[in-house]
Amino acid sequence: MTYVPDIVSFGEPMVEFNAEAVGGPRVGSLYSVGFGGDSSNFAVAASRLGGRSGYLSRVGDDQFGELLRKLWQSEGVQAEHVVTDPEHPTGLYFVLREGTSTEFVYRRTGSAASRLRPADLPDGWIEQARVVHVTGITQAISRTACDTVFSAIERARLGDTLVTYDPNIRPRLWSLDQARAMARYTLPLCDVVLPNLDEGRLLTGYEDPRAIASELLALGAPLVVLKMGGVGAAVATADGYEAIPALKVRAKDPTGAGDTFDAAFAVSLVEGRPPVEAATFAAAAASRVVQSLGAVNPIPSRRVADELFTELRELAGAR
Repeated sequence: MTYVPDIVSFGEPMVEFNAEAVGGPRVGSLYSVGFGGDSSNFAVAASRLGGRSGYLSRVGDDQFGELLRKLWQSEGVQAEHVVTDPEHPTGLYFVLREGTSTEFVYRRTGSAASRLRPADLPDGWIEQARVVHVTGITQAISRTACDTVFSAIERARLGDTLVTYDPNIRPRLWSLDQARAMARYTLPLCDVVLPNLDEGRLLTGYEDPRAIASELLALGAPLVVLKMGGVGAAVATADGYEAIPALKVRAKDPTGAGDTFDAAFAVSLVEGRPPVEAATFAAAAASRVVQSLGAVNPIPSRRVADELFTELRELAGAR
């Protein structure tokens, strides 16, 4: 059934090849095929967690683009406006492991998604949505994709749509100075800013979470939600700062956890939860993702996320 989604994201989806063994690529290496790309991970997580999710992008006219379309269809993500680009390929990346370290190798230069442009935003989708999610990776992959972010923000303002922003700083895509300047310019235009702790440090120069949140608020962010992994999360506004604990889990792979956190927070906003409760639900959902390999497969169902949320809320209340 086609509907105008409550939660919209857009950017670069990718197909993942995740090494099944440690030791780097060699003849006979086996890889599990999966999916990635921050904005696509977000769309899938929002749908799996009970939101009405829609996704916008460009994919190549290739088997990998078709795999992604099948993913969105199977996950209930509205993706009928995703453009098939006959001239540029779908982006790919490989996850390699050496000992305890993980390396990501990307094949994304000239991807179809890097040709994303403001004209690819369909009329009405963003204006009628409750939340539109934008990311620093989409800003970094090309000038036209960056223009699309700002076009989406402008459209959101026409329809009272909330804008959530994950800076998602990736030094491989642009310099730190460029990333910092773009994030600082963007965050006052958004309603919620969702950096992780390392990104907060890069953006502000501070180490302490409270100082980071205070500086981001001073730079114009109305609401800061700081993701701190195994330490938990924090919510900061002009009225105060509140820390949220983390569930104790054995973390195997952080890939996609931040995207699931963002999506769970957006779903909670649509459902009317206040920010601290929304961030608690988001931290609970993200805790499941880090326990398994890959960005998409470990995303929990709503039922599992609700169970984890209850557990985390009890932990927070006991502090």
